[in-house]
Amino acid sequence: MSDAGEVIEVLCEATDLVAVRTAIQDAGLEYDSADSVWHPSMQVEVDADGARKILRLIDALEDSDDVQNVYANFDASDEVMAELENDD
Repeated sequence: MSDAGEVIEVLCEATDLVAVRTAIQDAGLEYDSADSVWHPSMQVEVDADGARKILRLIDALEDSDDVQNVYANFDASDEVMAELENDD
């Protein structure tokens, strides 16, 4: 679980999704969604150059009609992302 202020995110194994959703409902809590999504078990820290290359690759993949989903396990710090925004 991670608490981001107004939102609490609960991560679990895909096989536990129904049980977790049921427990949340039984506790009387409301939730926005209960979706199964891919979440990396390990993230790789990248610098501005690496993030720039990864984001270009992701854009190219997303532009392809044959690609349904794009997942990545990189982590760029706020400073790196700010540097990329200044490049635009």
